[in-house]
Amino acid sequence: MKNQSKMIDLDTMFGAVSVSTDEAVRILGVHPKTAERWARGAQSISRERAALLAILSGQVVPMPEWHGFRFEVRRGPMPRYRPYAVLIDPWGREWGPSSFAPMSEPRQRRVARAWWRRSE
Repeated sequence: MKNQSKMIDLDTMFGAVSVSTDEAVRILGVHPKTAERWARGAQSISRERAALLAILSGQVVPMPEWHGFRFEVRRGPMPRYRPYAVLIDPWGREWGPSSFAPMSEPRQRRVARAWWRRSE
């Protein structure tokens, strides 16, 4: 069985990143032999696919104002260990799903009244 954990080196407009062949197959849906050729350098990857792979693998945030920010996928708590993404800023602070949760209870929605009904 071939080793599918080879790395594909991508030189994108956002910088140089590396992605495993398994990740390329999972993200882009390409054939494993195609990802293998990219890793060996036998076939070149298009600029658009390289940029998309760098972004969807979480290694690049595609906006100049967000330079240095990156995403990491972490394992959640027991019992299910569901994965979740964490945004890491250039200074090492982490922003997870709980960082963006509201501080208080959400406001109650007002029920819209029909315009033809008068309030009495």
